[in-house]
Amino acid sequence: MAVKREAGLAQIHGSARLFREIFQETSSGDFGIHIKDGPLFRCHTRILDTSGGFCGKVRQFGKLMSRNADHDEIPAAKDYFKAQGYTRLLNDLQSIQFSQPMERSALNGSLASKLGGKREDPLKPGFSTAHFIGGTVGTNKRADPFFLAERYEIQCDCELMAELLRFIYCGEMSFFEGQEGTHKANEILTQKMLAICFEAERFSVDALYEKLLAWFGTRSFYVVGELNFADAFYHLQHYEHRATEEHSRNVLVNTIATDMVATRDQFRAVTRDSRWCSLPVYFVEKILNYNHLPIGSETEILSLIERWNATADKDKSDIVRLLACFRPSEDSQMTMKNWLSLMGWVDETGNVVPIPGLEGLERIITGKATKGKKPRNCKSTNVDVRDYTKAMLENYHSDLQPEGNEDETDATFFHYHGSKVLAQGCSFNLGAGDRLLQADVLRDSGISRLRVALSEPASLLWNPEHEVFIGLSYGEGKYFGFLCSASAFSGIFSVRALASAAPAPSAPVHLTGSGNKMEFDLGLEIQLHRVDLVVSCELSCIFKNEYLTKERFQISHDTLVNGPGLRYQMVGTGLESSKVLVNLAWVSGGGPSIDKHVDYGPIGFVEGEY
Repeated sequence: MAVKREAGLAQIHGSARLFREIFQETSSGDFGIHIKDGPLFRCHTRILDTSGGFCGKVRQFGKLMSRNADHDEIPAAKDYFKAQGYTRLLNDLQSIQFSQPMERSALNGSLASKLGGKREDPLKPGFSTAHFIGGTVGTNKRADPFFLAERYEIQCDCELMAELLRFIYCGEMSFFEGQEGTHKANEILTQKMLAICFEAERFSVDALYEKLLAWFGTRSFYVVGELNFADAFYHLQHYEHRATEEHSRNVLVNTIATDMVATRDQFRAVTRDSRWCSLPVYFVEKILNYNHLPIGSETEILSLIERWNATADKDKSDIVRLLACFRPSEDSQMTMKNWLSLMGWVDETGNVVPIPGLEGLERIITGKATKGKKPRNCKSTNVDVRDYTKAMLENYHSDLQPEGNEDETDATFFHYHGSKVLAQGCSFNLGAGDRLLQADVLRDSGISRLRVALSEPASLLWNPEHEVFIGLSYGEGKYFGFLCSASAFSGIFSVRALASAAPAPSAPVHLTGSGNKMEFDLGLEIQLHRVDLVVSCELSCIFKNEYLTKERFQISHDTLVNGPGLRYQMVGTGLESSKVLVNLAWVSGGGPSIDKHVDYGPIGFVEGEY
């Protein structure tokens, strides 16, 4: 509505009528914007001044040129737009041929072919009889009514500059008309919107800059899709350092850290991207401090910090800084203490270990750092969370919806004891008879990576009798994964592949840890189905970014798409009265992309034909 209102005002003031004139050689404009190796736009200073600092930025970034423009040496706008494929701009060149000189007019095609060579028109504006031998003494020069007051050469994409000028003159910009299309069309639209957003900031077209940021924050996800939205988010974040003015940078950062993560779908697209761990700490802190962050519970903050530190290269002081964004409640307070115990930052009595970089952690544990801030729970604005989770669990148990609940909750895992759900989240105390089950069903091809941390904080050394299976289930009694346990040496742990179809675990591979803790990543690759409708999968154990082992297994295409699908599952054995602290965090992937559409049909296969 605001764009239409400004467009209406532009029509009333008459500036919209002058927009198409800027492409004409006979334009009344006095301010020349010459695109390098491109056409000349003859603009009107009085109209450009209404945008704020546009003229000043053109003078700042542009190269001052002669005010006389020889159009014989400048590409014609129509020819240039055709060569570059600017179909939208070609619609703005109505009647442009009538402003062309006779020798370049389409009406003179047959005559021009009869001429022996190109002759300069002695009647054209600015024509002079001066030449390089005789000089200018005694020469005649015709008046040039199209003499410019200023002319600058700008290094900028021609289409982007034309759209900036369209917005200044008409109050509208054609890229906003883009609708959801093919993946390639959405990608092109995203790149164009990013490029013109950068140019609008560079040339101080503030009204357009604000509208573009609003588009990225509220509309882009639904127009260009999840993958392109995530690309736009990280491109905009990277651009903050190139912003030419401080207030522009502040508006940009505020949009990225609030509006672009305001809905759950947008938030998931950003945080599950592999580039999440590359964000600077101050930017992650701004996102995690957002009062309306769409998280199911505060425990998700710990998972986001884990994912940000996926490469284990962040300073302790930066992690402590992010922990100050955690707003504990009665339910989540214990989860945080378990998380800190797993990190080795607190002792058995709950006191902070004297390690450099942990300054300020005591204030976080006691709650002083977040005093007065309420815990966030924005899982659903329309449905009661308890009813929402209950409905999902009922769907899973009854198997009435084998493809899973499309309006899935974002609790990554559920903690079961028998058939009873004890908790949901990413940090659990796993006991005898317990199991952890992934909430989402994996049904699409792709790659994901899950970080797993297992510890026994109640003892100094891992009990050799305790084993934890972590892997994938794809039906009742069907599973494939790794059996984790301690070896005969303290701090050395073994991982063995185990499958429901195999009689015994495979030979172990080993990784190092502390006396009572092990940590590694699980990598899962689900390949596209083959012509025989078999899906090959690969489950990897990764330690310090090195593959310890890669194990392959196969499932049917029907099981993946129409059956139980794949879910991560964890089960403890030999625990009796003991408990194992389990912390899980997605490093990358963790859910299907809503953009991806794969035709799972049999590819023309007819039984008995071959």
